[in-house]
Amino acid sequence: MKQTCWMTFFVALCLIVGGFVSQTAAQGLPQFVAVVDVAQLIKEHPKFRGEQETLQNEVRVEEAKFRERQKQIEDKNKALQTSSVKAGTPEHQRQVDEIANELADFEKDVKAMQRKFALRNSKIMYDTYQDIKKVIGNFAKQRRIAQVTDHRFFEVNPAEPQLVAEDMDQKLVWFDEQLNITDYVIDDLYAAHKMTRPPKSANNDAAAGRPVAAAAAPPAPAQPQPAYSQPRGAIPVGTQNQPVPR
Repeated sequence: MKQTCWMTFFVALCLIVGGFVSQTAAQGLPQFVAVVDVAQLIKEHPKFRGEQETLQNEVRVEEAKFRERQKQIEDKNKALQTSSVKAGTPEHQRQVDEIANELADFEKDVKAMQRKFALRNSKIMYDTYQDIKKVIGNFAKQRRIAQVTDHRFFEVNPAEPQLVAEDMDQKLVWFDEQLNITDYVIDDLYAAHKMTRPPKSANNDAAAGRPVAAAAAPPAPAQPQPAYSQPRGAIPVGTQNQPVPR
């Protein structure tokens, strides 16, 4: 009797699960997968470059101010060393303390400015990435795409160990080129911001999403550099590897 009850329960469970599968299949769940280069999307975002240039221009202005302050402190210290004021006298100690206080304030202001620009850069990166995810989501929902995976596209030169290591570190090893929707998403980003996309550039660095690093002269605040967050993921086993409909 107990075995019959368990069999009845098992059959009922199978019917419920089967009905759910049939229902979800009828609803047309997303079945496609796609690939994008997030670094390239950030690099070619309609507003990202302009915001970065504005920020870096402000950094250069502040750097010039800090260099001038640094020079004034150094000149004051040199003047004290060559002055007729004798070391150990109250006047000498007063000037030494004054220079030390100016230097301490200078270092504190440098750190505050570095933090300010770092937070500004972080906000730009955050807003840009959220905007990209939103556009990708809209694109995917309209085309029944179940998953979008990040992959960096760049030429790998075996003579450059760093590039070889970066390529080998990528989680997505191979995919059909028809799954790459990066260019379509860039079009949609410009459309979302009601802007005209400029002609495509042949610049390999831009295509690869690799910014050219710019060094800042110490001790002024360093220029913020984009730190692209690249979420990684693998296409799940069993997902249909079909070309994404445009």
